[in-house]
Amino acid sequence: MLKVVSAHPQQSLWSLLAVSTSTQSDRRGKGIDLLTKLANASGRTDHGSIDIRALIRSGQALTSEILRICEAGDFSASKTYKASLTRDLQFKHKVVPSLLACPVEAALTATLPTLTDKVSTHKAFSRDVITINDFEDDVLVLNSLAKPRRLNALASNGQHYGLLCKPKDDLRKDQRLMEFNGMINRSLKRDAESSRRQLYIRTYAVTPLNEECGIIEWIDGLQTFRNILLTLYRPMGIQPDYKEIAVYCDEAMKSEEKLPFFTQKVLGGFPPVFYLWFIQQFPEPSAWFAARLRYTRSCAVMSMVGTILGLGDRHTENMLFEEGNGGTFHVDFNCLFDKGLTFSRPERVPFRLTHNMIDAMGMYGYEGPFRKSSELTLKLLRQHEETLMTILEAFIYDPTLDLMKKEDKKKRERENEGKQNAQVVLDVIQRKVKGLLPEESVPLSVEGHVDELIKQATDPRNLTAMYIGWCSFF
Repeated sequence: MLKVVSAHPQQSLWSLLAVSTSTQSDRRGKGIDLLTKLANASGRTDHGSIDIRALIRSGQALTSEILRICEAGDFSASKTYKASLTRDLQFKHKVVPSLLACPVEAALTATLPTLTDKVSTHKAFSRDVITINDFEDDVLVLNSLAKPRRLNALASNGQHYGLLCKPKDDLRKDQRLMEFNGMINRSLKRDAESSRRQLYIRTYAVTPLNEECGIIEWIDGLQTFRNILLTLYRPMGIQPDYKEIAVYCDEAMKSEEKLPFFTQKVLGGFPPVFYLWFIQQFPEPSAWFAARLRYTRSCAVMSMVGTILGLGDRHTENMLFEEGNGGTFHVDFNCLFDKGLTFSRPERVPFRLTHNMIDAMGMYGYEGPFRKSSELTLKLLRQHEETLMTILEAFIYDPTLDLMKKEDKKKRERENEGKQNAQVVLDVIQRKVKGLLPEESVPLSVEGHVDELIKQATDPRNLTAMYIGWCSFF
Protein backbone atom coordinates (compact mmCIF):
# COMPACT_ATOMS: atom_id res chain seq x y z
CA MET A 1 0.00 0.00 0.00
CA LEU A 2 2.80 2.42 0.91
CA LYS A 3 4.51 1.74 -2.43
CA VAL A 4 1.33 2.54 -4.35
CA VAL A 5 0.70 5.74 -2.39
CA SER A 6 4.36 6.77 -2.79
CA ALA A 7 4.15 6.23 -6.55
CA HIS A 8 0.75 7.91 -7.05
CA PRO A 9 0.12 10.02 -3.93
CA GLN A 10 -2.37 12.51 -5.36
CA GLN A 11 -4.75 9.78 -6.53
CA SER A 12 -4.29 6.96 -3.98
CA LEU A 13 -4.01 9.02 -0.79
CA TRP A 14 -7.82 9.29 -0.68
CA SER A 15 -8.04 5.58 0.26
CA LEU A 16 -5.48 5.89 3.06
CA LEU A 17 -7.15 9.03 4.42
CA ALA A 18 -10.45 7.14 4.58
CA VAL A 19 -8.84 4.52 6.84
CA SER A 20 -7.33 7.22 9.07
CA THR A 21 -10.77 8.81 9.60
CA SER A 22 -12.53 5.48 10.25
CA THR A 23 -15.25 5.35 12.88
CA GLN A 24 -13.62 2.15 14.19
CA SER A 25 -10.77 2.96 16.57
CA ASP A 26 -8.50 0.05 15.55
CA ARG A 27 -8.78 0.83 11.82
CA ARG A 28 -8.32 4.53 12.49
CA GLY A 29 -5.16 3.81 14.49
CA LYS A 30 -3.71 1.65 11.72
CA GLY A 31 -4.51 4.32 9.14
CA ILE A 32 -2.76 7.02 11.15
CA ASP A 33 0.27 4.72 11.60
CA LEU A 34 0.46 4.17 7.84
CA LEU A 35 0.29 7.91 7.18
CA THR A 36 3.09 8.47 9.70
CA LYS A 37 5.25 5.79 8.06
CA LEU A 38 4.56 7.29 4.64
CA ALA A 39 5.52 10.78 5.82
CA ASN A 40 8.73 9.52 7.43
CA ALA A 41 9.71 7.25 4.54
CA SER A 42 9.90 9.89 1.83
CA GLY A 43 9.86 13.63 1.66
CA ARG A 44 9.00 13.94 -2.02
CA THR A 45 7.74 11.80 -4.88
CA ASP A 46 10.00 10.26 -7.49
CA HIS A 47 9.77 13.36 -9.65
CA GLY A 48 10.35 15.67 -6.69
CA SER A 49 7.37 17.87 -7.51
CA ILE A 50 5.09 16.81 -4.63
CA ASP A 51 5.99 17.14 -0.96
CA ILE A 52 4.41 14.03 0.62
CA ARG A 53 4.26 15.48 4.13
CA ALA A 54 2.56 18.65 2.90
CA LEU A 55 0.17 16.58 0.77
CA ILE A 56 -0.82 14.44 3.77
CA ARG A 57 -1.44 17.52 5.94
CA SER A 58 -3.46 19.14 3.15
CA GLY A 59 -5.45 15.94 2.55
CA GLN A 60 -6.23 15.48 6.24
CA ALA A 61 -7.46 19.06 6.52
CA LEU A 62 -9.68 18.77 3.42
CA THR A 63 -11.10 15.38 4.44
CA SER A 64 -11.91 16.59 7.96
CA GLU A 65 -13.63 19.70 6.62
CA ILE A 66 -15.75 17.75 4.13
CA LEU A 67 -16.76 15.30 6.88
CA ARG A 68 -17.73 18.23 9.09
CA ILE A 69 -19.89 20.04 6.53
CA CYS A 70 -21.74 16.79 5.76
CA GLU A 71 -23.35 17.15 9.19
CA ALA A 72 -23.38 20.96 9.47
CA GLY A 73 -26.45 23.18 9.13
CA ASP A 74 -30.11 22.78 10.02
CA PHE A 75 -31.93 21.26 7.04
CA SER A 76 -34.61 19.24 8.80
CA ALA A 77 -37.58 20.11 6.58
CA SER A 78 -38.54 17.82 3.70
CA LYS A 79 -37.42 20.03 0.84
CA THR A 80 -34.39 20.88 -1.29
CA TYR A 81 -32.33 23.76 0.07
CA LYS A 82 -30.08 26.23 -1.69
CA ALA A 83 -27.41 27.00 0.91
CA SER A 84 -24.23 29.04 1.23
CA LEU A 85 -21.02 27.07 1.76
CA THR A 86 -19.52 29.88 3.85
CA ARG A 87 -22.56 31.24 5.69
CA ASP A 88 -24.68 28.12 6.29
CA LEU A 89 -21.99 25.44 6.50
CA GLN A 90 -19.10 27.62 7.80
CA PHE A 91 -16.70 26.02 5.33
CA LYS A 92 -13.05 26.90 5.99
CA HIS A 93 -11.66 27.88 2.60
CA LYS A 94 -8.10 27.72 3.91
CA VAL A 95 -8.12 23.94 3.22
CA VAL A 96 -8.07 24.71 -0.52
CA PRO A 97 -6.33 24.72 -2.92
CA SER A 98 -5.41 21.10 -2.36
CA LEU A 99 -2.92 19.01 -4.33
CA LEU A 100 -5.08 15.91 -3.96
CA ALA A 101 -6.63 14.76 -7.23
CA CYS A 102 -10.21 15.92 -7.65
CA PRO A 103 -12.39 12.88 -6.78
CA VAL A 104 -13.83 12.45 -10.28
CA GLU A 105 -13.36 9.63 -12.76
CA ALA A 106 -11.29 11.75 -15.15
CA ALA A 107 -8.66 12.34 -12.45
CA LEU A 108 -8.67 8.96 -10.69
CA THR A 109 -8.74 6.47 -13.58
CA ALA A 110 -5.37 4.91 -14.38
CA THR A 111 -4.43 4.01 -17.95
CA LEU A 112 -2.95 0.57 -18.54
CA PRO A 113 0.10 0.10 -20.82
CA THR A 114 -0.58 -0.99 -24.38
CA LEU A 115 1.21 -3.86 -26.09
CA THR A 116 3.80 -1.44 -27.50
CA ASP A 117 4.40 0.44 -24.23
CA LYS A 118 7.26 -0.38 -21.91
CA VAL A 119 5.84 -1.20 -18.49
CA SER A 120 8.85 0.31 -16.74
CA THR A 121 8.35 3.73 -18.35
CA HIS A 122 4.54 3.75 -18.59
CA LYS A 123 2.78 6.51 -16.66
CA ALA A 124 -0.58 5.45 -15.24
CA PHE A 125 -1.71 9.05 -14.73
CA SER A 126 -1.18 12.29 -16.62
CA ARG A 127 1.44 14.69 -15.28
CA ASP A 128 -1.25 17.39 -15.33
CA VAL A 129 -3.27 16.05 -12.41
CA ILE A 130 -6.72 17.62 -12.00
CA THR A 131 -6.75 19.08 -8.48
CA ILE A 132 -9.21 21.20 -6.45
CA ASN A 133 -8.50 24.94 -6.45
CA ASP A 134 -11.62 26.07 -4.60
CA PHE A 135 -15.34 25.48 -4.06
CA GLU A 136 -18.19 27.69 -5.25
CA ASP A 137 -20.33 29.18 -2.49
CA ASP A 138 -23.62 27.75 -3.83
CA VAL A 139 -24.54 24.40 -2.26
CA LEU A 140 -27.59 22.27 -3.02
CA VAL A 141 -28.90 20.24 -0.05
CA LEU A 142 -31.02 17.48 -1.57
CA ASN A 143 -34.43 16.41 -0.32
CA SER A 144 -33.69 12.93 1.00
CA LEU A 145 -33.32 11.40 4.43
CA ALA A 146 -29.52 11.80 4.61
CA LYS A 147 -29.60 15.40 3.23
CA PRO A 148 -26.58 14.98 0.92
CA ARG A 149 -24.83 18.19 -0.14
CA ARG A 150 -23.87 18.92 -3.73
CA LEU A 151 -20.71 21.02 -3.91
CA ASN A 152 -19.23 22.59 -7.03
CA ALA A 153 -15.45 22.24 -7.18
CA LEU A 154 -13.37 24.62 -9.30
CA ALA A 155 -10.56 22.45 -10.62
CA SER A 156 -7.03 23.26 -11.74
CA ASN A 157 -7.98 22.70 -15.40
CA GLY A 158 -10.58 25.47 -15.22
CA GLN A 159 -13.51 23.05 -15.24
CA HIS A 160 -16.30 22.84 -12.67
CA TYR A 161 -17.06 19.43 -11.17
CA GLY A 162 -20.09 18.52 -9.08
CA LEU A 163 -19.36 16.49 -5.94
CA LEU A 164 -22.14 14.93 -3.88
CA CYS A 165 -21.08 14.67 -0.23
CA LYS A 166 -23.28 11.92 1.18
CA PRO A 167 -23.55 11.36 4.95
CA LYS A 168 -25.08 8.38 6.77
CA ASP A 169 -24.16 5.96 3.99
CA ASP A 170 -21.33 3.45 3.60
CA LEU A 171 -20.08 3.94 0.04
CA ARG A 172 -17.33 1.31 0.09
CA LYS A 173 -19.57 -1.26 -1.60
CA ASP A 174 -20.50 1.27 -4.31
CA GLN A 175 -16.80 1.99 -4.87
CA ARG A 176 -15.98 -1.70 -5.25
CA LEU A 177 -18.85 -2.22 -7.66
CA MET A 178 -17.67 0.71 -9.81
CA GLU A 179 -14.24 -0.93 -9.96
CA PHE A 180 -15.89 -4.21 -10.96
CA ASN A 181 -17.95 -2.46 -13.64
CA GLY A 182 -14.74 -0.90 -14.95
CA MET A 183 -13.36 -4.42 -15.45
CA ILE A 184 -16.56 -5.41 -17.28
CA ASN A 185 -16.21 -2.36 -19.55
CA ARG A 186 -12.64 -3.32 -20.45
CA SER A 187 -13.81 -6.82 -21.35
CA LEU A 188 -16.66 -5.42 -23.46
CA LYS A 189 -14.22 -3.19 -25.36
CA ARG A 190 -11.89 -6.11 -26.12
CA ASP A 191 -14.70 -8.27 -27.51
CA ALA A 192 -15.32 -7.55 -31.21
CA GLU A 193 -19.11 -8.03 -31.20
CA SER A 194 -19.63 -6.05 -27.98
CA SER A 195 -17.28 -3.29 -29.10
CA ARG A 196 -19.09 -2.97 -32.45
CA ARG A 197 -22.36 -2.46 -30.57
CA GLN A 198 -20.69 -0.07 -28.10
CA LEU A 199 -21.91 -2.03 -25.09
CA TYR A 200 -20.92 -0.42 -21.80
CA ILE A 201 -21.86 0.31 -18.19
CA ARG A 202 -21.87 3.98 -17.21
CA THR A 203 -19.50 4.45 -14.27
CA TYR A 204 -18.59 7.35 -12.00
CA ALA A 205 -16.14 8.02 -9.16
CA VAL A 206 -17.05 6.98 -5.62
CA THR A 207 -14.67 8.08 -2.83
CA PRO A 208 -15.47 6.87 0.71
CA LEU A 209 -14.19 9.15 3.50
CA ASN A 210 -15.06 6.66 6.27
CA GLU A 211 -17.75 4.03 6.96
CA GLU A 212 -20.51 6.63 7.18
CA CYS A 213 -19.69 9.30 4.62
CA GLY A 214 -18.21 9.73 1.18
CA ILE A 215 -18.09 11.66 -2.09
CA ILE A 216 -19.91 10.66 -5.27
CA GLU A 217 -19.10 12.30 -8.59
CA TRP A 218 -22.14 14.31 -9.70
CA ILE A 219 -23.10 13.60 -13.30
CA ASP A 220 -25.07 16.37 -14.99
CA GLY A 221 -27.78 15.79 -17.58
CA LEU A 222 -29.59 12.90 -15.88
CA GLN A 223 -33.28 12.35 -15.19
CA THR A 224 -34.79 9.72 -12.93
CA PHE A 225 -37.19 7.26 -14.50
CA ARG A 226 -39.81 8.38 -11.98
CA ASN A 227 -39.51 12.06 -12.89
CA ILE A 228 -39.69 11.31 -16.62
CA LEU A 229 -42.86 9.24 -16.28
CA LEU A 230 -44.65 11.57 -13.86
CA THR A 231 -43.91 14.50 -16.20
CA LEU A 232 -45.38 12.57 -19.15
CA TYR A 233 -48.43 11.33 -17.23
CA ARG A 234 -49.30 14.74 -15.74
CA PRO A 235 -50.83 16.28 -18.94
CA MET A 236 -52.93 13.11 -19.27
CA GLY A 237 -54.34 13.64 -15.78
CA ILE A 238 -52.79 10.40 -14.52
CA GLN A 239 -51.49 10.35 -10.95
CA PRO A 240 -50.74 7.12 -9.05
CA ASP A 241 -52.99 6.34 -6.09
CA TYR A 242 -50.62 4.09 -4.16
CA LYS A 243 -53.20 2.85 -1.66
CA GLU A 244 -55.60 1.76 -4.39
CA ILE A 245 -52.81 0.16 -6.43
CA ALA A 246 -51.58 -1.75 -3.36
CA VAL A 247 -55.09 -3.14 -2.80
CA TYR A 248 -55.34 -4.30 -6.44
CA CYS A 249 -51.85 -5.88 -6.32
CA ASP A 250 -52.65 -7.74 -3.10
CA GLU A 251 -55.85 -9.04 -4.69
CA ALA A 252 -54.01 -10.08 -7.88
CA MET A 253 -51.52 -12.14 -5.84
CA LYS A 254 -54.23 -14.43 -4.46
CA SER A 255 -54.71 -16.56 -7.57
CA GLU A 256 -54.08 -16.84 -11.30
CA GLU A 257 -57.71 -15.91 -11.98
CA LYS A 258 -57.28 -12.61 -10.16
CA LEU A 259 -54.18 -11.49 -12.11
CA PRO A 260 -56.36 -9.12 -14.23
CA PHE A 261 -56.54 -6.89 -11.16
CA PHE A 262 -52.92 -6.08 -12.00
CA THR A 263 -52.73 -6.57 -15.77
CA GLN A 264 -55.96 -4.70 -16.54
CA LYS A 265 -56.95 -2.49 -13.63
CA VAL A 266 -53.45 -1.34 -12.58
CA LEU A 267 -51.50 -1.43 -15.86
CA GLY A 268 -54.59 -0.25 -17.75
CA GLY A 269 -54.43 2.99 -15.80
CA PHE A 270 -50.83 3.63 -16.84
CA PRO A 271 -50.45 3.33 -20.63
CA PRO A 272 -46.85 3.21 -21.95
CA VAL A 273 -45.50 6.76 -22.36
CA PHE A 274 -41.72 6.41 -21.99
CA TYR A 275 -41.31 6.34 -25.78
CA LEU A 276 -42.54 9.97 -25.83
CA TRP A 277 -39.48 11.08 -23.85
CA PHE A 278 -37.19 9.91 -26.66
CA ILE A 279 -39.30 11.75 -29.26
CA GLN A 280 -39.25 14.97 -27.21
CA GLN A 281 -35.60 14.70 -26.22
CA PHE A 282 -34.30 13.66 -29.66
CA PRO A 283 -36.55 15.23 -32.34
CA GLU A 284 -34.06 14.58 -35.16
CA PRO A 285 -34.75 11.04 -36.54
CA SER A 286 -31.18 9.72 -36.60
CA ALA A 287 -30.50 11.05 -33.08
CA TRP A 288 -33.77 9.50 -31.86
CA PHE A 289 -32.86 6.10 -33.34
CA ALA A 290 -29.32 6.21 -31.90
CA ALA A 291 -30.61 7.20 -28.44
CA ARG A 292 -33.25 4.45 -28.41
CA LEU A 293 -30.64 1.89 -29.44
CA ARG A 294 -28.19 3.12 -26.80
CA TYR A 295 -30.91 2.94 -24.15
CA THR A 296 -31.84 -0.62 -25.12
CA ARG A 297 -28.27 -1.92 -25.23
CA SER A 298 -27.06 -0.21 -22.04
CA CYS A 299 -30.17 -1.45 -20.26
CA ALA A 300 -29.41 -5.02 -21.38
CA VAL A 301 -25.79 -4.95 -20.18
CA MET A 302 -26.63 -3.73 -16.69
CA SER A 303 -29.58 -6.12 -16.47
CA MET A 304 -27.28 -9.12 -17.01
CA VAL A 305 -24.45 -7.89 -14.78
CA GLY A 306 -26.96 -6.91 -12.09
CA THR A 307 -28.60 -10.34 -12.24
CA ILE A 308 -25.28 -12.14 -11.74
CA LEU A 309 -24.43 -9.89 -8.78
CA GLY A 310 -27.92 -10.14 -7.28
CA LEU A 311 -28.50 -6.39 -7.61
CA GLY A 312 -31.95 -5.38 -6.41
CA ASP A 313 -33.95 -2.32 -5.41
CA ARG A 314 -34.12 -1.05 -8.99
CA HIS A 315 -37.00 1.30 -8.27
CA THR A 316 -37.74 4.34 -10.44
CA GLU A 317 -35.33 6.68 -8.62
CA ASN A 318 -32.36 4.31 -8.80
CA MET A 319 -32.61 4.16 -12.60
CA LEU A 320 -31.75 7.32 -14.51
CA PHE A 321 -31.35 8.21 -18.16
CA GLU A 322 -28.85 10.47 -19.88
CA GLU A 323 -30.49 13.45 -21.55
CA GLY A 324 -27.68 13.72 -24.09
CA ASN A 325 -27.72 10.20 -25.52
CA GLY A 326 -30.48 8.12 -23.87
CA GLY A 327 -28.10 5.81 -22.01
CA THR A 328 -29.13 3.98 -18.83
CA PHE A 329 -27.53 5.06 -15.55
CA HIS A 330 -27.80 3.16 -12.24
CA VAL A 331 -27.21 4.45 -8.71
CA ASP A 332 -27.39 3.05 -5.15
CA PHE A 333 -25.78 -0.39 -5.01
CA ASN A 334 -26.51 -1.24 -1.38
CA CYS A 335 -28.88 -4.07 -2.33
CA LEU A 336 -26.34 -6.59 -3.67
CA PHE A 337 -25.92 -10.37 -3.56
CA ASP A 338 -29.67 -11.13 -3.56
CA LYS A 339 -30.32 -8.99 -0.50
CA GLY A 340 -33.71 -8.24 -2.07
CA LEU A 341 -34.79 -11.81 -1.29
CA THR A 342 -34.55 -11.01 2.43
CA PHE A 343 -37.02 -8.09 2.29
CA SER A 344 -40.39 -8.42 4.03
CA ARG A 345 -41.77 -8.52 0.49
CA PRO A 346 -39.03 -10.43 -1.39
CA GLU A 347 -38.05 -9.20 -4.85
CA ARG A 348 -39.00 -11.79 -7.43
CA VAL A 349 -37.72 -10.17 -10.63
CA PRO A 350 -34.03 -10.43 -11.67
CA PHE A 351 -34.01 -6.89 -13.13
CA ARG A 352 -36.40 -4.10 -14.08
CA LEU A 353 -38.16 -4.65 -17.41
CA THR A 354 -41.61 -3.10 -17.03
CA HIS A 355 -44.14 -2.33 -19.78
CA ASN A 356 -42.94 1.27 -20.19
CA MET A 357 -39.35 0.11 -20.70
CA ILE A 358 -40.30 -2.60 -23.19
CA ASP A 359 -42.54 -0.27 -25.21
CA ALA A 360 -39.75 2.34 -25.50
CA MET A 361 -37.47 -0.26 -27.12
CA GLY A 362 -39.52 -0.16 -30.31
CA MET A 363 -41.93 -2.45 -32.12
CA TYR A 364 -39.87 -5.58 -31.36
CA GLY A 365 -39.70 -4.81 -27.63
CA TYR A 366 -37.13 -6.98 -25.89
CA GLU A 367 -36.89 -9.33 -28.89
CA GLY A 368 -34.48 -7.04 -30.77
CA PRO A 369 -31.25 -5.44 -29.56
CA PHE A 370 -32.13 -6.05 -25.90
CA ARG A 371 -32.07 -9.83 -26.24
CA LYS A 372 -28.95 -9.87 -28.45
CA SER A 373 -27.03 -7.50 -26.17
CA SER A 374 -28.07 -9.55 -23.14
CA GLU A 375 -26.79 -12.73 -24.78
CA LEU A 376 -23.46 -11.11 -25.69
CA THR A 377 -22.99 -9.80 -22.16
CA LEU A 378 -23.86 -13.10 -20.49
CA LYS A 379 -21.61 -14.98 -22.92
CA LEU A 380 -18.75 -12.64 -22.04
CA LEU A 381 -19.33 -13.15 -18.31
CA ARG A 382 -19.15 -16.93 -18.83
CA GLN A 383 -15.95 -16.64 -20.86
CA HIS A 384 -14.31 -14.61 -18.08
CA GLU A 385 -15.73 -16.70 -15.23
CA GLU A 386 -12.35 -17.30 -13.57
CA THR A 387 -11.36 -13.62 -13.60
CA LEU A 388 -14.84 -12.62 -12.51
CA MET A 389 -14.86 -14.98 -9.53
CA THR A 390 -11.34 -13.97 -8.47
CA ILE A 391 -12.31 -10.30 -8.31
CA LEU A 392 -15.60 -11.05 -6.57
CA GLU A 393 -13.85 -13.28 -4.03
CA ALA A 394 -11.66 -10.36 -2.91
CA PHE A 395 -14.76 -8.15 -2.93
CA ILE A 396 -17.00 -10.47 -0.91
CA TYR A 397 -14.42 -11.61 1.65
CA ASP A 398 -13.57 -7.98 2.49
CA PRO A 399 -14.23 -7.78 6.26
CA THR A 400 -15.34 -4.15 5.95
CA LEU A 401 -18.46 -5.15 4.00
CA ASP A 402 -21.71 -6.07 5.70
CA LEU A 403 -21.98 -9.74 4.73
CA MET A 404 -21.33 -10.65 8.36
CA LYS A 405 -24.22 -10.50 10.80
CA LYS A 406 -24.27 -7.62 13.20
CA GLU A 407 -25.12 -9.46 16.45
CA ASP A 408 -22.68 -8.86 19.29
CA LYS A 409 -20.88 -12.22 19.39
CA LYS A 410 -17.31 -13.27 19.95
CA LYS A 411 -14.93 -12.06 17.26
CA ARG A 412 -14.00 -15.58 16.13
CA GLU A 413 -17.65 -16.57 15.77
CA ARG A 414 -18.36 -13.45 13.69
CA GLU A 415 -15.37 -14.15 11.44
CA ASN A 416 -16.39 -17.78 10.87
CA GLU A 417 -19.99 -16.75 10.17
CA GLY A 418 -18.79 -14.09 7.74
CA LYS A 419 -16.67 -16.62 5.86
CA GLN A 420 -19.63 -19.00 5.60
CA ASN A 421 -21.92 -16.24 4.33
CA ALA A 422 -19.31 -15.10 1.81
CA GLN A 423 -18.86 -18.64 0.48
CA VAL A 424 -22.63 -19.02 0.06
CA VAL A 425 -22.72 -15.74 -1.92
CA LEU A 426 -19.84 -16.89 -4.15
CA ASP A 427 -21.51 -20.26 -4.79
CA VAL A 428 -24.77 -18.56 -5.80
CA ILE A 429 -22.95 -16.19 -8.17
CA GLN A 430 -20.98 -19.05 -9.73
CA ARG A 431 -24.17 -21.02 -10.33
CA LYS A 432 -25.68 -17.99 -12.09
CA VAL A 433 -22.61 -17.55 -14.29
CA LYS A 434 -22.77 -21.22 -15.29
CA GLY A 435 -26.47 -20.90 -16.16
CA LEU A 436 -27.79 -23.03 -13.30
CA LEU A 437 -31.21 -22.07 -12.00
CA PRO A 438 -32.04 -22.62 -8.30
CA GLU A 439 -32.63 -26.31 -7.50
CA GLU A 440 -31.49 -27.31 -11.03
CA SER A 441 -28.42 -29.37 -11.97
CA VAL A 442 -28.43 -28.99 -15.76
CA PRO A 443 -27.07 -25.63 -17.00
CA LEU A 444 -28.95 -23.55 -19.54
CA SER A 445 -27.38 -22.28 -22.73
CA VAL A 446 -26.71 -18.54 -22.91
CA GLU A 447 -29.80 -18.07 -25.08
CA GLY A 448 -31.94 -20.22 -22.80
CA HIS A 449 -30.70 -18.42 -19.69
CA VAL A 450 -31.48 -14.98 -21.14
CA ASP A 451 -34.92 -16.19 -22.21
CA GLU A 452 -35.68 -17.48 -18.71
CA LEU A 453 -34.53 -14.21 -17.09
CA ILE A 454 -36.70 -12.13 -19.44
CA LYS A 455 -39.70 -14.34 -18.64
CA GLN A 456 -39.11 -13.85 -14.90
CA ALA A 457 -38.68 -10.08 -15.28
CA THR A 458 -41.90 -9.65 -17.27
CA ASP A 459 -44.09 -12.23 -15.51
CA PRO A 460 -47.13 -10.35 -14.11
CA ARG A 461 -47.18 -12.75 -11.13
CA ASN A 462 -43.72 -11.54 -10.15
CA LEU A 463 -44.46 -7.89 -10.88
CA THR A 464 -47.62 -7.79 -8.80
CA ALA A 465 -45.68 -9.27 -5.86
CA MET A 466 -43.14 -6.41 -5.81
CA TYR A 467 -43.38 -3.88 -2.99
CA ILE A 468 -45.42 -0.81 -3.89
CA GLY A 469 -42.46 1.61 -3.84
CA TRP A 470 -40.80 -0.36 -6.66
CA CYS A 471 -43.64 0.86 -8.91
CA SER A 472 -44.12 -2.18 -11.13
CA PHE A 473 -46.95 -0.25 -12.83
CA PHE A 474 -44.39 2.23 -14.23
